[in-house]
Amino acid sequence: MTIEEAHAIITQLQELEFPYAFAKARRMALLKAGGIPTMSKLFAVTGQNNRRNAGKRAVDTEILLRESQSQRRDSDRYATAVARMNYLHARYRRANKITDDDLLHTLGDGLAEILNVIEREECGVSRTWRSVLWGYSTRIWYEERVARFTATNDQYVRVYVDSALPRLVRPVVRRMLGAGLDEVMRLSLGLESPGYLLSFVINLVQTSRKLFLRYLALPRPAFRAVKLVHDMPNQETKLYNFERKVLQPWYIRPTVWSKWGPGALLVRLFGGKVPGSRGDRYQPQGYDLMTIGPEPQRGRGVEEMRSDIEVIKARGVAMCPFSKAKFDHLGAN
Repeated sequence: MTIEEAHAIITQLQELEFPYAFAKARRMALLKAGGIPTMSKLFAVTGQNNRRNAGKRAVDTEILLRESQSQRRDSDRYATAVARMNYLHARYRRANKITDDDLLHTLGDGLAEILNVIEREECGVSRTWRSVLWGYSTRIWYEERVARFTATNDQYVRVYVDSALPRLVRPVVRRMLGAGLDEVMRLSLGLESPGYLLSFVINLVQTSRKLFLRYLALPRPAFRAVKLVHDMPNQETKLYNFERKVLQPWYIRPTVWSKWGPGALLVRLFGGKVPGSRGDRYQPQGYDLMTIGPEPQRGRGVEEMRSDIEVIKARGVAMCPFSKAKFDHLGAN
Protein backbone atom coordinates (compact mmCIF):
# COMPACT_ATOMS: atom_id res chain seq x y z
CA MET A 1 0.00 0.00 0.00
CA THR A 2 1.34 3.40 -0.98
CA ILE A 3 1.20 6.56 1.12
CA GLU A 4 -1.33 8.03 -1.35
CA GLU A 5 -3.62 5.00 -1.03
CA ALA A 6 -3.35 5.06 2.75
CA HIS A 7 -4.14 8.79 2.79
CA ALA A 8 -7.29 8.17 0.73
CA ILE A 9 -8.37 5.48 3.18
CA ILE A 10 -7.75 7.53 6.29
CA THR A 11 -9.50 10.55 4.74
CA GLN A 12 -12.64 8.49 4.17
CA LEU A 13 -12.40 7.03 7.67
CA GLN A 14 -12.10 10.35 9.48
CA GLU A 15 -14.48 12.37 7.29
CA LEU A 16 -17.23 9.84 6.50
CA GLU A 17 -17.00 6.64 8.52
CA PHE A 18 -15.64 7.44 11.99
CA PRO A 19 -15.40 11.21 12.54
CA TYR A 20 -16.45 10.85 16.19
CA ALA A 21 -13.81 8.19 16.88
CA PHE A 22 -11.02 10.30 15.38
CA ALA A 23 -12.12 13.42 17.25
CA LYS A 24 -12.33 11.50 20.52
CA ALA A 25 -8.89 9.99 19.92
CA ARG A 26 -7.33 13.44 19.49
CA ARG A 27 -8.98 14.78 22.64
CA MET A 28 -7.98 11.76 24.71
CA ALA A 29 -4.39 11.93 23.45
CA LEU A 30 -4.16 15.59 24.48
CA LEU A 31 -5.64 14.80 27.88
CA LYS A 32 -3.24 11.91 28.45
CA ALA A 33 -0.27 14.14 27.65
CA GLY A 34 -0.89 15.65 31.09
CA GLY A 35 -0.41 12.23 32.67
CA ILE A 36 3.28 12.21 31.71
CA PRO A 37 5.13 14.15 34.46
CA THR A 38 7.72 15.74 32.18
CA MET A 39 4.96 17.07 29.94
CA SER A 40 2.72 18.39 32.70
CA LYS A 41 5.70 20.04 34.40
CA LEU A 42 6.66 21.78 31.15
CA PHE A 43 3.10 23.05 30.68
CA ALA A 44 3.19 24.46 34.20
CA VAL A 45 6.58 26.20 34.09
CA THR A 46 5.96 27.75 30.66
CA GLY A 47 2.66 29.26 31.78
CA GLN A 48 0.68 27.31 29.18
CA ASN A 49 -1.42 25.52 31.79
CA ASN A 50 -3.37 28.33 33.39
CA ARG A 51 -6.95 29.43 32.80
CA ARG A 52 -5.93 32.21 30.44
CA ASN A 53 -3.65 30.17 28.16
CA ALA A 54 -4.78 26.55 28.42
CA GLY A 55 -7.77 26.91 26.10
CA LYS A 56 -5.72 28.42 23.28
CA ARG A 57 -2.90 25.92 23.77
CA ALA A 58 -5.34 23.02 23.43
CA VAL A 59 -6.94 24.48 20.29
CA ASP A 60 -3.57 25.30 18.70
CA THR A 61 -2.34 21.76 19.35
CA GLU A 62 -5.49 20.23 17.93
CA ILE A 63 -5.29 22.40 14.82
CA LEU A 64 -1.70 21.33 14.14
CA LEU A 65 -2.69 17.68 14.62
CA ARG A 66 -5.71 18.07 12.35
CA GLU A 67 -3.64 19.76 9.65
CA SER A 68 -0.97 17.06 9.75
CA GLN A 69 -3.57 14.26 9.78
CA SER A 70 -5.78 15.57 6.98
CA GLN A 71 -3.46 17.08 4.36
CA ARG A 72 -1.57 15.27 1.63
CA ARG A 73 2.01 14.49 2.60
CA ASP A 74 3.42 16.55 -0.27
CA SER A 75 1.21 19.59 0.40
CA ASP A 76 2.28 23.00 1.68
CA ARG A 77 -0.15 22.83 4.61
CA TYR A 78 1.13 19.48 5.83
CA ALA A 79 4.74 20.61 5.60
CA THR A 80 3.99 23.91 7.35
CA ALA A 81 2.09 22.22 10.20
CA VAL A 82 4.92 19.75 10.74
CA ALA A 83 7.56 22.49 10.56
CA ARG A 84 5.65 24.59 13.09
CA MET A 85 5.48 21.67 15.51
CA ASN A 86 9.18 21.08 15.03
CA TYR A 87 9.99 24.71 15.80
CA LEU A 88 7.72 25.05 18.84
CA HIS A 89 9.23 21.98 20.49
CA ALA A 90 12.85 22.34 19.36
CA ARG A 91 14.15 24.45 22.25
CA TYR A 92 12.57 22.19 24.86
CA ARG A 93 14.12 19.16 23.21
CA ARG A 94 17.53 20.82 23.10
CA ALA A 95 17.21 21.68 26.80
CA ASN A 96 16.14 18.09 27.55
CA LYS A 97 12.95 19.31 29.20
CA ILE A 98 10.94 16.92 27.08
CA THR A 99 12.07 13.80 25.29
CA ASP A 100 11.27 12.42 21.88
CA ASP A 101 9.52 9.57 23.68
CA ASP A 102 7.19 12.07 25.38
CA LEU A 103 6.28 13.67 22.07
CA LEU A 104 5.86 10.41 20.22
CA HIS A 105 3.66 9.12 23.02
CA THR A 106 1.13 11.90 22.38
CA LEU A 107 1.02 11.11 18.66
CA GLY A 108 1.14 7.35 19.13
CA ASP A 109 -1.64 7.42 21.66
CA GLY A 110 -3.88 9.16 19.15
CA LEU A 111 -3.41 6.20 16.79
CA ALA A 112 -3.96 3.67 19.58
CA GLU A 113 -7.22 5.33 20.60
CA ILE A 114 -8.42 5.23 16.99
CA LEU A 115 -7.56 1.54 16.71
CA ASN A 116 -9.57 0.85 19.85
CA VAL A 117 -12.65 1.79 17.82
CA ILE A 118 -11.62 0.98 14.26
CA GLU A 119 -10.39 -2.58 13.92
CA ARG A 120 -10.82 -3.51 10.28
CA GLU A 121 -8.90 -0.57 8.79
CA GLU A 122 -5.70 -0.92 10.83
CA CYS A 123 -3.61 -1.33 7.70
CA GLY A 124 -4.61 2.02 6.20
CA VAL A 125 -4.23 3.89 9.47
CA SER A 126 -0.93 2.28 10.41
CA ARG A 127 0.55 2.68 6.92
CA THR A 128 -0.23 6.39 6.92
CA TRP A 129 1.60 6.88 10.21
CA ARG A 130 4.18 4.07 9.95
CA SER A 131 7.14 6.44 9.97
CA VAL A 132 5.46 8.64 12.58
CA LEU A 133 4.43 6.30 15.35
CA TRP A 134 5.88 3.45 17.35
CA GLY A 135 2.73 1.45 17.85
CA TYR A 136 0.11 0.30 20.23
CA SER A 137 2.14 -2.05 22.42
CA THR A 138 4.96 0.46 22.86
CA ARG A 139 2.46 3.08 24.04
CA ILE A 140 1.27 0.77 26.80
CA TRP A 141 4.87 -0.02 27.85
CA TYR A 142 5.84 3.64 27.95
CA GLU A 143 2.86 4.66 30.06
CA GLU A 144 3.52 1.90 32.57
CA ARG A 145 7.15 3.00 32.81
CA VAL A 146 6.80 6.77 33.26
CA ALA A 147 3.19 7.70 34.09
CA ARG A 148 2.65 8.53 37.76
CA PHE A 149 0.57 11.01 39.69
CA THR A 150 2.21 14.37 40.41
CA ALA A 151 1.01 17.79 41.49
CA THR A 152 1.51 19.18 37.98
CA ASN A 153 -0.58 16.33 36.54
CA ASP A 154 -3.38 17.28 38.90
CA GLN A 155 -3.01 20.95 37.96
CA TYR A 156 -3.19 20.02 34.27
CA VAL A 157 -6.51 18.21 34.72
CA ARG A 158 -7.97 20.96 36.89
CA VAL A 159 -7.22 23.55 34.22
CA TYR A 160 -7.79 21.43 31.09
CA VAL A 161 -10.99 19.76 32.33
CA ASP A 162 -12.41 21.31 35.50
CA SER A 163 -12.10 24.98 34.56
CA ALA A 164 -13.92 24.35 31.27
CA LEU A 165 -17.00 22.86 32.95
CA PRO A 166 -19.78 24.12 35.22
CA ARG A 167 -19.26 22.98 38.79
CA LEU A 168 -22.44 20.87 38.73
CA VAL A 169 -21.25 18.46 36.03
CA ARG A 170 -17.54 18.25 36.87
CA PRO A 171 -17.70 15.10 39.05
CA VAL A 172 -19.66 13.16 36.42
CA VAL A 173 -17.45 14.28 33.51
CA ARG A 174 -14.28 13.41 35.43
CA ARG A 175 -15.63 9.89 36.01
CA MET A 176 -16.71 9.59 32.38
CA LEU A 177 -13.19 10.50 31.28
CA GLY A 178 -11.82 7.95 33.73
CA ALA A 179 -13.98 5.30 32.10
CA GLY A 180 -12.16 5.86 28.81
CA LEU A 181 -8.69 5.38 30.32
CA ASP A 182 -6.80 2.37 31.56
CA GLU A 183 -5.95 2.22 35.25
CA VAL A 184 -2.38 3.49 34.80
CA MET A 185 -3.36 6.73 33.08
CA ARG A 186 -6.48 7.26 35.16
CA LEU A 187 -4.45 7.21 38.37
CA SER A 188 -1.67 9.30 36.82
CA LEU A 189 -4.20 12.01 35.93
CA GLY A 190 -5.89 11.82 39.32
CA LEU A 191 -9.31 11.03 37.84
CA GLU A 192 -11.91 9.19 39.88
CA SER A 193 -13.07 5.67 39.05
CA PRO A 194 -16.38 5.64 37.16
CA GLY A 195 -17.85 2.90 39.33
CA TYR A 196 -19.98 -0.02 38.17
CA LEU A 197 -23.20 1.90 37.49
CA LEU A 198 -21.67 4.66 35.36
CA SER A 199 -19.47 2.13 33.54
CA PHE A 200 -22.57 0.08 32.72
CA VAL A 201 -24.45 3.12 31.42
CA ILE A 202 -21.50 4.27 29.28
CA ASN A 203 -20.98 0.79 27.81
CA LEU A 204 -24.71 0.48 27.10
CA VAL A 205 -24.80 3.81 25.28
CA GLN A 206 -21.64 3.06 23.28
CA THR A 207 -22.81 -0.43 22.31
CA SER A 208 -26.26 0.83 21.34
CA ARG A 209 -24.75 3.58 19.22
CA LYS A 210 -22.37 1.15 17.54
CA LEU A 211 -25.17 -1.29 16.68
CA PHE A 212 -27.41 1.51 15.42
CA LEU A 213 -24.71 2.89 13.14
CA ARG A 214 -23.74 -0.56 11.91
CA TYR A 215 -27.20 -1.92 11.09
CA LEU A 216 -29.65 0.99 10.86
CA ALA A 217 -27.84 4.17 9.82
CA LEU A 218 -27.42 5.04 6.16
CA PRO A 219 -23.92 5.75 4.79
CA ARG A 220 -22.84 9.34 5.30
CA PRO A 221 -23.05 11.13 1.92
CA ALA A 222 -20.03 13.05 0.66
CA PHE A 223 -21.74 16.42 1.07
CA ARG A 224 -21.99 15.72 4.82
CA ALA A 225 -18.30 14.86 5.20
CA VAL A 226 -16.86 16.10 8.50
CA LYS A 227 -13.94 18.26 7.45
CA LEU A 228 -11.11 18.48 9.97
CA VAL A 229 -10.04 21.90 8.71
CA HIS A 230 -11.30 24.36 6.10
CA ASP A 231 -10.13 23.67 2.57
CA MET A 232 -9.96 27.37 1.72
CA PRO A 233 -8.91 30.40 3.77
CA ASN A 234 -11.22 33.22 4.77
CA GLN A 235 -11.51 35.42 1.68
CA GLU A 236 -11.34 38.61 3.73
CA THR A 237 -8.41 37.81 6.01
CA LYS A 238 -6.60 35.09 3.98
CA LEU A 239 -6.38 33.09 7.23
CA TYR A 240 -8.05 29.80 8.15
CA ASN A 241 -11.02 29.71 10.48
CA PHE A 242 -11.83 26.85 12.85
CA GLU A 243 -15.21 25.27 13.58
CA ARG A 244 -14.95 23.13 16.69
CA LYS A 245 -17.50 24.14 19.35
CA VAL A 246 -15.63 24.86 22.59
CA LEU A 247 -16.20 27.23 25.49
CA GLN A 248 -13.55 29.57 24.08
CA PRO A 249 -14.22 30.35 20.38
CA TRP A 250 -10.64 30.51 19.13
CA TYR A 251 -10.38 31.31 15.40
CA ILE A 252 -14.15 30.90 14.82
CA ARG A 253 -15.65 33.37 12.37
CA PRO A 254 -18.59 35.33 13.83
CA THR A 255 -21.77 34.57 11.89
CA VAL A 256 -25.44 34.44 12.83
CA TRP A 257 -25.22 30.63 12.99
CA SER A 258 -21.99 30.50 15.01
CA LYS A 259 -23.41 33.04 17.50
CA TRP A 260 -27.05 31.95 17.71
CA GLY A 261 -27.27 28.42 16.30
CA PRO A 262 -28.06 25.37 18.50
CA GLY A 263 -24.38 24.73 19.23
CA ALA A 264 -23.80 28.36 20.16
CA LEU A 265 -26.83 28.36 22.47
CA LEU A 266 -25.49 25.25 24.20
CA VAL A 267 -22.13 26.96 24.66
CA ARG A 268 -23.92 29.97 26.16
CA LEU A 269 -25.86 27.66 28.48
CA PHE A 270 -22.59 26.27 29.86
CA GLY A 271 -21.16 29.74 30.37
CA GLY A 272 -18.89 29.76 27.33
CA LYS A 273 -18.09 32.56 24.92
CA VAL A 274 -19.38 32.87 21.37
CA PRO A 275 -17.45 34.08 18.32
CA GLY A 276 -16.87 37.81 18.39
CA SER A 277 -16.88 37.97 22.19
CA ARG A 278 -14.42 40.51 23.54
CA GLY A 279 -13.51 41.81 20.11
CA ASP A 280 -10.35 40.18 18.74
CA ARG A 281 -9.50 38.35 21.98
CA TYR A 282 -10.19 34.97 20.36
CA GLN A 283 -8.74 35.93 16.96
CA PRO A 284 -11.92 35.47 14.87
CA GLN A 285 -9.96 36.46 11.77
CA GLY A 286 -8.41 32.96 11.78
CA TYR A 287 -5.03 31.27 12.21
CA ASP A 288 -1.80 31.25 10.21
CA LEU A 289 0.17 28.00 10.31
CA MET A 290 3.43 29.93 10.10
CA THR A 291 2.74 31.79 13.36
CA ILE A 292 0.28 29.68 15.36
CA GLY A 293 1.29 28.84 18.92
CA PRO A 294 1.91 30.52 22.29
CA GLU A 295 1.80 34.31 22.23
CA PRO A 296 5.55 34.70 23.04
CA GLN A 297 6.34 32.59 19.94
CA ARG A 298 3.96 34.38 17.62
CA GLY A 299 5.77 35.41 14.45
CA ARG A 300 9.01 33.71 15.48
CA GLY A 301 10.77 30.86 13.73
CA VAL A 302 9.71 31.78 10.20
CA GLU A 303 13.20 31.48 8.70
CA GLU A 304 13.92 28.19 10.49
CA MET A 305 10.60 26.81 9.31
CA ARG A 306 11.16 27.67 5.65
CA SER A 307 14.17 25.38 5.31
CA ASP A 308 12.34 22.70 7.30
CA ILE A 309 9.34 22.95 4.97
CA GLU A 310 11.48 22.41 1.88
CA VAL A 311 12.97 19.23 3.33
CA ILE A 312 9.57 17.89 4.37
CA LYS A 313 8.01 18.58 0.97
CA ALA A 314 10.97 17.06 -0.82
CA ARG A 315 10.47 13.82 1.04
CA GLY A 316 6.77 13.79 0.20
CA VAL A 317 6.04 10.98 2.66
CA ALA A 318 4.66 10.68 6.15
CA MET A 319 7.31 11.64 8.62
CA CYS A 320 7.36 12.32 12.30
CA PRO A 321 6.04 15.80 13.09
CA PHE A 322 8.67 16.05 15.80
CA SER A 323 11.56 14.79 13.69
CA LYS A 324 14.58 17.05 13.23
CA ALA A 325 13.95 17.49 9.54
CA LYS A 326 17.00 19.66 9.00
CA PHE A 327 19.50 17.24 10.44
CA ASP A 328 21.36 14.29 9.05
CA HIS A 329 19.63 11.72 11.20
CA LEU A 330 16.24 12.57 9.71
CA GLY A 331 15.98 9.16 8.13
CA ALA A 332 16.23 7.47 11.51
CA ASN A 333 12.56 8.18 12.15
